Parts: sequence; C-alpha cells; structure tokens
Amino acid sequence: MTGRLYVEAVAHEPGLDRPFVVRGQTAKALIALVNGGDRGVTALEVATWAFRFAAYCHDLRTRYGLAIRTEREEHPGGWHGRHVLETPVTIRFVADPEQEAVAA
Repeated sequence: MTGRLYVEAVAHEPGLDRPFVVRGQTAKALIALVNGGDRGVTALEVATWAFRFAAYCHDLRTRYGLAIRTEREEHPGGWHGRHVLETPVTIRFVADPEQEAVAA
C-alpha cells in the first residue's frame, strides 16, 4: 500500500505564523499554488494529476483558512479559473511515500 503525500507548512498572517499539515492531492495543490506565485495556477496546468483542482483550492480555503483568489480567464469557447494563493505560505517539509518507494 502506498502512503499519501504529506506537507508541513506555515501560513504567515499579520502578527501570527500558523503551522498546518496537508495530505494527499490537497497537499499537491498547495505546492502548485506556492510554486505558481503571483501568476497562479489553472486546472489545465495541473491536469496530469489534479482532476478536481478547484475542489482542492476550496479545501485549502475552508479547512486551512488560506486566501486563494480565483480569476476568471476568458478563452474561445468559454472560460477557466486561475487560482492565486494570496496568503504567504512557507513549505517546511514534504514527505512523498511514492517517491521514497521508487528510490528504495
């Protein structure tokens, strides 16, 4: 059996550094948002693994209290959302059991 991705992070809010732990696909989404910086991330950019990227962002908003802005980007045939992490977050530790199993 493989484990789930595990991320320890800190949300930096005015007057408070709030540590939290995220697991699984939501953890991958957090890493993508942190790496995306001011540019943000669309579901298409993470389509190889995130079939429900907006749902993972919703989880980060509601369960972990992170501010994530969703901008509507028009394109021929419709629109898509670009998700931008507004809460400054530092990732302190990442454990990926799948990668560890491959290395063993």
